[in-house]
Amino acid sequence: MNRNHNALNGRDIISIISPFFNEQDNLHELYERIKNVIPAHYNWELVLVDDGSTDNSVEVVKEICRDDNRVRLIVLSRNYGHQYALTAGYDYAKGKAVVSMDSDLQHPPEVIPEMIDLWEKGENIVFCRRKNANDLGWFKRTSSSLFYLLLKKISRIDLIEGSADFRLLDKKVVSCLKQYRESHRFLRGIVSDLGFKRYILDYEEGKRQAGESKYGIYKMMKLALSGVFSFSSFPLRVSMYFGIGISLFSIIYAIWIIYYKVVYGISGGMSSVLVGIFFVGGIQLISIGILGEYLANIFIEVKKRPLYSVSEVYGDQEKNLSNRG
Repeated sequence: MNRNHNALNGRDIISIISPFFNEQDNLHELYERIKNVIPAHYNWELVLVDDGSTDNSVEVVKEICRDDNRVRLIVLSRNYGHQYALTAGYDYAKGKAVVSMDSDLQHPPEVIPEMIDLWEKGENIVFCRRKNANDLGWFKRTSSSLFYLLLKKISRIDLIEGSADFRLLDKKVVSCLKQYRESHRFLRGIVSDLGFKRYILDYEEGKRQAGESKYGIYKMMKLALSGVFSFSSFPLRVSMYFGIGISLFSIIYAIWIIYYKVVYGISGGMSSVLVGIFFVGGIQLISIGILGEYLANIFIEVKKRPLYSVSEVYGDQEKNLSNRG
C-alpha cells in the first residue's frame, strides 16, 4: 500500500517525539537538524517531553516553541524515566506516522526522511538498527548482545539486536501501543510483540554532542530486568527446575550416606551437612527473590495508577493541564 504524500495536510502530519532530561546543550541542534531534513511537502510536529530536567532545558524548548508553532513541549511533573516520557510522547503525538528518537543526537535526524519513505511504501513499523556497534565499550556491547539473546530464547518476542527506541510507527500501530498501559514498561518488547509489517533500517549512530549519558549500568540492568519479567515466566521455571534437581540430588546423596554408613561405618560428617544447608538456603532465597519480583509487579499493576502526570503543555492549543497517563 502506497500512501499519498499530497494527502498530508491539516491534522495529517508526521510527528517526531523525543524525551529529554538535562539536555539543554543539545536541544537547539536537535530542532535545527530535524527542521532541515524534513522534506518541504510534509507537515510535521516535534513533541519534546521533559522528564523532570533540573537544568535550563525547559526554557530552551519554550524559546524554540515561541519561534516555531510546530514544536510542542510536554513537561512531566517529575522524573519518571525514559520509557514513561516516551509513552507520554506517543500519547500526545497527532501524526499519521510517529518517529521516536533520543535527544542526545546519537539518533541522527538525517535518517528520518528514509524512514518516512519506507512508511510511504507501506511499512507499518521501521526499526532503526545501529551498525557501528564496535564503537560501544566492550562491556556494554557484550551485555547488550547477551540480553537480546537471552530474551529471544526465553520469550516469544523477537527483539532486533542493536535497535533502541529509534523507530517509526504508523498511526494504527500507535493506537494499538496505547492500549498497553502496564506500569513496568519495556517499549522495545511491546512494539516487537505487536506484529504488523516491519522493516529494519541500518544507520550509523552519531556521537553525543554535549552532556553525558543518563543511562548508566544500573538503569540498563533495571530496563533489562523489566524486559525479562514483563515478557517471560522463565525465571520462575528455573526456580522449579532447581528445586527438582536439588530434591533428586538430596535423595541420591541420602542413599550414598546410608550405603557408606552400612558398608564402611563412615558417616558424611557435619561439613557435608552444612554445605548442603547453605546451598539449599541460597537457592531458596534466590527463588523467593524471583517470586517477589513477579509479586511486586502484580502489586503495582493492580493499583492501576497513572503512568505519568503532566504539569504543563506548552506551544499547543491545549492550554489546560492534562493527565493522559
